[in-house]
Amino acid sequence: MAQTPASVDTIFHVLRELPETTRTDLVARTGLSKATVSETIAQLLANGLVTEVGKREPGRGRRQVLLRLRTDSRLVIGAEFNEHGCRAVLADLRAGPVTFAERTFTSTDPDDFVVALESCVSELRTHARAPVLGIGIGVPGLVDDAGRVALISVPFGWRDVPIAEMVERRTGLPATIANRAKAAALGEYWQGSSGDLSARSHLAYITVGAGIVAGFVIDGEPYYGHVGTAGELGHTTVEPDGPLCGCGNNGCLHMMASESAIIRHVRESHATMPDHVRASHPPLEIHDGLTIDDLSLALRDGHPLVVQAIERAARYLGIALGNLINIVNPSHVVIGGSVAAFGEVLLVPLRAELQRRALWDARRRLSIDTSRLGEDVGPIGGAALCLSRVDSARMIHPD
Repeated sequence: MAQTPASVDTIFHVLRELPETTRTDLVARTGLSKATVSETIAQLLANGLVTEVGKREPGRGRRQVLLRLRTDSRLVIGAEFNEHGCRAVLADLRAGPVTFAERTFTSTDPDDFVVALESCVSELRTHARAPVLGIGIGVPGLVDDAGRVALISVPFGWRDVPIAEMVERRTGLPATIANRAKAAALGEYWQGSSGDLSARSHLAYITVGAGIVAGFVIDGEPYYGHVGTAGELGHTTVEPDGPLCGCGNNGCLHMMASESAIIRHVRESHATMPDHVRASHPPLEIHDGLTIDDLSLALRDGHPLVVQAIERAARYLGIALGNLINIVNPSHVVIGGSVAAFGEVLLVPLRAELQRRALWDARRRLSIDTSRLGEDVGPIGGAALCLSRVDSARMIHPD
């Protein structure tokens, strides 16, 4: 029986998850026949994707040959488009980073992002010692089912932009796109803090910054929803009579816990504070260009207005996450984005709110933390996205 693309994909997925395995293990884990597994492994060995690394004593019977994925035999490029420009990574077959490249600018023109990515790709290819299979890109906003078009991006003002096609024309590499939080969830799954993938098998990655979006990995697979809109956590209602959101709803989480919400709360509190109280606090310059980085600096001095604004945002985030945990029951929640930089000042009140909102059994077996990948999570997520969708024929015969 000849191997099929499906069998290659299935076996490749298991090889990515395990440091070492055997043909017998692959039969048991995949449900494929011995003949299919043997033929597929023979092809992967012949094309340098797998290597044999010794033998394992099973206890009784014949010794089994150990197999290991050659993670450096093929490479991919991952990228993220963000408010500061483009950041990209050259990565291996487990989305492990080899080297990064970055281009910064403030334009929102999609052509400028693609040109910047092309420049990053050219730089990264000088470090490639193996074939590059393609590019995965995390973009802000909603993306079509096929991973080709940015349907709408409110921060950038995009609508129906064919990003994947534009990138392919400029780089000559197959491209796929996804919402950047959903791509980042894959990055956290493959390269997050725990070495045990099973600990992250049901993962929710929450980016809290200019927007608030969740990405899900369920049983090791990305989850996008029926039409790709799963995870729009920022537009769940947490304050029914709250301020009007750009989506048309009142009291969205975005209006209560995003970057702009925290900055707005600091401004409003500062404006209503009596002069003698303000004078007793550490200095805080309120100006038109006030940013989340400015608040991070003020937090180092323990400025009470900043602490109060972060704790308020954390409580609203806890309300939304409590509902998410009760519904989705993740094993691991990771908070990323610019607001995650507030660390324990954010996490302590957030965890306290979850104690009130989430069911006991769901939260007692849940880990929640900020991302340790920092700004690297986006491009690493793009690399993982590419690997999740790469064509098996191209993987075997990249040229």
